[in-house]
Amino acid sequence: MNRSHKAQLALTSVPNLATPARTTVRLLELVLAPATPIGELVALVRTDPGLALEVLRKAPSDRRRRFSLHLVNAVEALGAERLKELALRLPLEGSPSEAEEPSHTSSARLARDHALAVAVAAQSFARALDYPAPETAYAGGLLSSLGSLTLAQLHAAPLAGIADRLAGADIERVLALEQEACGIDHYDLACALIDAWKLPYELRDVLEGLHMATGELDELASNGADVTLVSLVRAGFHAAHQAGFPLLRDFAIGEVPADVARLFESIELPRFLDDVRRAVADAVQLSRPASREGGQVVGLMLDVQSSLRSRLIDADRRLQSEHSVSEVLHYGLKRLGENDPLPGLMYKAMEALDLSRVACLEHDLTEQRLTVRRSCSRSGSARATEGTWIPLPDDRGLFSAPGLLSQDTDNGAAQLVLELCGAPFAVIAPLAEIEPGHRLVLCGDRGPGGEPPGEIERRALDLVAEQVSLILQYDRVVREKERMATQDPLTGAATRRRLMDRLEFLISQSERTGLPFTLLIMDLDHFKRFNDTMGHQTGDRLLQDLVTLLSSNVRKGDLVARYGGEEFVVLLNNCDLPSAVEVADALRQRVFEYGTRSLDSYQGMQVSISMGAAQWKRCETALSLIGRADAALYEAKRGGRNRVVPSAA
Repeated sequence: MNRSHKAQLALTSVPNLATPARTTVRLLELVLAPATPIGELVALVRTDPGLALEVLRKAPSDRRRRFSLHLVNAVEALGAERLKELALRLPLEGSPSEAEEPSHTSSARLARDHALAVAVAAQSFARALDYPAPETAYAGGLLSSLGSLTLAQLHAAPLAGIADRLAGADIERVLALEQEACGIDHYDLACALIDAWKLPYELRDVLEGLHMATGELDELASNGADVTLVSLVRAGFHAAHQAGFPLLRDFAIGEVPADVARLFESIELPRFLDDVRRAVADAVQLSRPASREGGQVVGLMLDVQSSLRSRLIDADRRLQSEHSVSEVLHYGLKRLGENDPLPGLMYKAMEALDLSRVACLEHDLTEQRLTVRRSCSRSGSARATEGTWIPLPDDRGLFSAPGLLSQDTDNGAAQLVLELCGAPFAVIAPLAEIEPGHRLVLCGDRGPGGEPPGEIERRALDLVAEQVSLILQYDRVVREKERMATQDPLTGAATRRRLMDRLEFLISQSERTGLPFTLLIMDLDHFKRFNDTMGHQTGDRLLQDLVTLLSSNVRKGDLVARYGGEEFVVLLNNCDLPSAVEVADALRQRVFEYGTRSLDSYQGMQVSISMGAAQWKRCETALSLIGRADAALYEAKRGGRNRVVPSAA
């Protein structure tokens, strides 16, 4: 079993991630530094860090407001929305009593104090160096022991059994012993928590670099990586040990790395370590609110918890939906004129609206069926299978406006849509009609076990669908203009403009790779006489038939273009002159056979073509290549027509 798998299994043993979440919230509590019992505030932080922040901002004490900035920074660095939802799930059990505190020698207590010390030290180093985001350094230090804290709570008994062996071990030995006793080490568990909570990815970089050799770190920096945050937390890690807050009892930290030593030189170390000790002592004192206030606090918070949770989550979703529409529109505008914009727009809408899956359904009013045209999903969610369809004679007005679909509804069309998408609940929003008789509908859901979309998602998806419709209409106009500029309207062959663009590309490619390509130029023999005799309509039909014959007898990557009048060009990529002459003669023979079959239709006039072939030579221009092929075509005509003549080397 690999380490990542073990980490995921360890997470499943904690219902709703309650214990890791409690640990993280507890760490956030500790950053409040006033050394006075504030039980209400601690309980409030445990229930909702965001609301606690608002209380702190209005507090009359300058000192409390000043230290509230620590809470702001930590919450933002951790991802406030995710943390609030996790914190709100926790049951309120009252304030911890002195007896419930872990012993001084316990790994959990050591890890907690160590994390605080690293956070304070990393932030102080960041400020000393004018690092632009000292709060990020604080959060990185705060979470440097998240794996150890969580492991101590998940596997207390196995860790107690190896406590003596852990004492005095270096980091490699510690990880190996944890793997042996628990099946997972604190580093893997911390990485799994970072992924599960969708925390900033920079925190994983901090974990990976915490014990990295200086040479490895310097190599990353020389390759363009920004390792400043890693160095700040590494310095905090070593400062915490020197201040008396090791990761483990008697932990063998080893020599101070060169990058950390450079940071130590920028401060007055003894005074710095005293400041770290005071900050940890203040935070630990704050983490023990007076037990006499606990019952009152718990009663108060239980009364408001339900409404508070609903209000906060609704506010978060409204804010998210407002941003989602502009994000999708901005994404679409940046990609106008690229390939089919629909898949990218759907994926962006899925992310912005926090949906698990989004599908674009096509209702064919002629065929009377509903088909999954496009679909996308998040990792771990099965997306709707593209091309799957169900009969749908009548949508009963379902697709005329945005709406919410539920398995409890008695609308038959709605039930069919849910069955097609494989979800019990969904939100839909119709797009403007792009093609006559075909209606497109965006359909999003959160999977079989997910939360049903609500009114906020319905309004947001409607706005997104409106913007997507405009972008698709614009894309259709652009593509039609491009088609008119690059496709001959009579024959469907490429235009001369597209031919020249393709020629320049092949020349550039051949200059780089040395691969050959050959140009064939041809025209219909005696076409003017044919046109005068049969009429221009019949002549136009002959040109169309010729392009059909040429296109169906060359490779997909070759290009058939109309050069002018009855002259056509075929570009044969990765083809030398001898091979091209064989292809050209086969094309000539196919056209002649077509002419023989059509003698009755063309009043006995035989259709044939003459052709010149030229292979591109290094340093030759496109016009020069066409000129050589045209000269060979002239020789073919002089030689009696209905033949292929290669250009002289």
